[in-house]
Amino acid sequence: MPDVDPLATDARQGDGDENTLPGTVTVPPLWAGEDGNVRKLAEIPAPPPRKPPPLRNATISPWLLETRPEDVQQAQQDELMVPPDDFNPPSGGGTPRSGVGSLAGSQRSASASSMTSASVPYSMDSRPPLDPDEAEVGGVSLSQLEEFLAVKKGMRNACGTLPLTFAVWITYVFMLLNIGETLGAFQSSNLILQSITQAVAIRPDTAYVAAPPVYGTTTPAPPPPGETTTTTTPLLILGTRTFTMHEIAEVDDIGWWIKTALIPIIDPYGSAMSGTQKMVGFARMVQQKGEFGDCKDLSKGVLAFYPGLCYPQLSPGTVVASFGDHPADDAFTSDPSRPGKFEAWLDAGRDRAVMEARVQNLIDHHWIDAMTQYLDIDGFFINVETSVYSRLNLRITIDREGGITPILHLTPIKAEVITHWSQVFVNLIFVCLLGMQLVIFVQQAVSEYSQNTLHLHFRDVWTWLDLAIIMLAIALLLAAVAYDVASDAFQTAVAQLGDYPTWDTLEAPATRKVQAILENQAFRLNVNELVDGMDYVMTMSIWVRFMSAWYGVALCLRFFRGFSGQPRTAVILQAILYMGNLFMHHMIVFGVVFGNFALSGYILFGEQVHYWSNMGNSVDSLMHMMMGEFDYDELRNVAPWCALIWWWAFFLSTTIVLAKVLTATVVVRFLEVRQALGEPGLGLPAQVIGAVKNLWYSRSYEGSMKSTPDEDLFRMISANGDAAYLKKLMSMKQDRRLRTRDDLAKAEKDVKVDVDFLVQRGMDPSSAERLLERCSQWAGNITVTSSATNRLILLVARQMKYIQDEAERMQRKVRSRIDRAAQSADRVDVKHAKCIALAKRILRAQKVPHGWTVHRDEQGGGTCAMNNPALLRGRCHVGLSERLQFLGLPCRRCAQAVDVRKMNASHVETDKSR
Repeated sequence: MPDVDPLATDARQGDGDENTLPGTVTVPPLWAGEDGNVRKLAEIPAPPPRKPPPLRNATISPWLLETRPEDVQQAQQDELMVPPDDFNPPSGGGTPRSGVGSLAGSQRSASASSMTSASVPYSMDSRPPLDPDEAEVGGVSLSQLEEFLAVKKGMRNACGTLPLTFAVWITYVFMLLNIGETLGAFQSSNLILQSITQAVAIRPDTAYVAAPPVYGTTTPAPPPPGETTTTTTPLLILGTRTFTMHEIAEVDDIGWWIKTALIPIIDPYGSAMSGTQKMVGFARMVQQKGEFGDCKDLSKGVLAFYPGLCYPQLSPGTVVASFGDHPADDAFTSDPSRPGKFEAWLDAGRDRAVMEARVQNLIDHHWIDAMTQYLDIDGFFINVETSVYSRLNLRITIDREGGITPILHLTPIKAEVITHWSQVFVNLIFVCLLGMQLVIFVQQAVSEYSQNTLHLHFRDVWTWLDLAIIMLAIALLLAAVAYDVASDAFQTAVAQLGDYPTWDTLEAPATRKVQAILENQAFRLNVNELVDGMDYVMTMSIWVRFMSAWYGVALCLRFFRGFSGQPRTAVILQAILYMGNLFMHHMIVFGVVFGNFALSGYILFGEQVHYWSNMGNSVDSLMHMMMGEFDYDELRNVAPWCALIWWWAFFLSTTIVLAKVLTATVVVRFLEVRQALGEPGLGLPAQVIGAVKNLWYSRSYEGSMKSTPDEDLFRMISANGDAAYLKKLMSMKQDRRLRTRDDLAKAEKDVKVDVDFLVQRGMDPSSAERLLERCSQWAGNITVTSSATNRLILLVARQMKYIQDEAERMQRKVRSRIDRAAQSADRVDVKHAKCIALAKRILRAQKVPHGWTVHRDEQGGGTCAMNNPALLRGRCHVGLSERLQFLGLPCRRCAQAVDVRKMNASHVETDKSR
């Protein structure tokens, strides 16, 4: 028989349907219609796919599925056809955002389940597109509710600081009115100031006569080294000349002004100032002398025009020797410890004639001459009726340019700081309020520390403001106590000053000369200590006033913190803080431009215009010029064309450009803040009306029902929120614009909140409805969230997200079906391989080896192959052959398994017996 492979023949013939797979549809071809256009027949829906065979017999699919376990898990979730619930994730439990389920989530689940039962072609879990009205308008989102509660909490915290701030401010005002009363002190010092500046001095108008024969001259011998001498020239009195302090023109005018103008004012028995102001002790006069000698660095030609001496400042190491009437008057005696210093005293407590004689002695011996650099007159007055001390300091500077400039300072201080028990009561109230403020600050810091937000707490500028106010108040209290103690000590020292010395050093008799000198020195030492003590009291008074002034400014800023609880004011404050960086950079540019113009004005006009004579005056004059207060004629008289060009350059660059740019930038930054917040802020009348409505509702039946406070609700909602973000929400520093992908993703994934959501968190239904209504009204006033552009952006984003989810879902389902088809193909390949292997084994079993013959019995019951001719007479054992064929083993395997010889022998014996 020819060797034929039936399996190969069947494979070649096929079944005629090799290209048709279960579940496929043959699409009709396209053709042209009558109008010539190509048309397409209606699509025929495909039958549902058949369920693939199980995976238990697969040998290739398991390793393929193990490489993508997440796809298998996602496919199993897709089979459930249940969309995710915003409030009920599969994990269950947790925060208020993912805790107990809500009615909205259950409704969406029910709608999705009902949708899966409908017959939808091609996709059993496809969903309809989003509805714009339901997606945007319906309800309040969770982030809006969170922001609404955060803003309300920040407003309550800010407004909660106003009562304490107002109480501190009222106490501070009363304390200043009682302790810092300045009218009496100003009137006392101003009376002395006007009396001294308006006092008229009288000096004999003299003429020097150069003819020695008429009056004679006295020329002393040359002085020893280190000493000066004077030359007496006969004088001719021609009349008198009157002048005031600011009209002093010559060096000798100073002595005459002291004798004829100042002494009548400090005379204790005089009628000046109506006898209300009296000088305590003596008046101290200290002068600083320089050197004298030939003018240096001058050429001989210039010296011909300047034959006199020069009087420069005292060189280091140079000692001015005693001069004049130094044996009898210590005012002419040099003090080695203070080079160039000479000290004289006016005995203000003595008779006017004694003081005039004292000054006349200084005039006669030229105590003040061309070598004098400046003269300081120190002392203090007292007004017993008002307990006001007035510190006198008069410096008369003799400029080397030839001018004489007097500068008078009068500083009043109150001797009695506390004059009534009510002032102590006000001080105690202020201390108590300060203690309360300190306790509140510490409690707030501890609370922030317990919430792990202490670093955010100290990043807030208002926290540092509170700390600065507390520290400034403590320093103010300490300075006030020190001032009170120093003032009491000063008054005690004044009371213990004692009587004046009996004799003056000049009028004392010879037998009492030494005693008068010692007593006057001791008394002057006490007066020096009083002057130094009053300077210390003045220093403490200045510090108290300085800190009091800045404490008032700090309280003003704390009021701004309370005002940040008003939305519209908060927008303004946020704009001011937002402009800080810009203002700093603008001031850098403005300072450079302004400083250079001030320097150029000083160079151009300083030599001829007083208001531009130094840099300080130049800056002040330039500032006045910016405000429009200046005299252009003074500048034009100096340099007409330069003044014109310089003024127009300054006006265009500074007044027009920089100032207007700053104004425009401020407006732009304010609009940017409003755009970022999306609201101009609720007005004060509307806020007051809302507060009244809330108070009225709280007294109604629905409002008095037990419900979850807004504070606790906000804490539950924001349990897992970012602390920094919540701080920004509370201070209205958030940017509500959709500028980044994160902002858009957060807005599009935001979930809706309904009444059941709030009821499940402890609120009663009426309060929950009212809260959602208030939140909806608040969100509607925000242009960023309620604008059509924003809603369109969110709708497009949600549609894109929906399309992306649908695409991913289709991708997963296609991938799962491809995997199943691949698994089916793998199974077919495995079965095919097994069948081929079995066919090959059968084919090899049916092939007769060389030398073997095939025998079939007459009954057709079996076949066997034998290679022994002796067995041709017999026939195969049918039972053994059939049994071997049933077992699927060929006869040649039987010949290999059974001993052929024994089988042949048994057959022969059987035949013989038959």
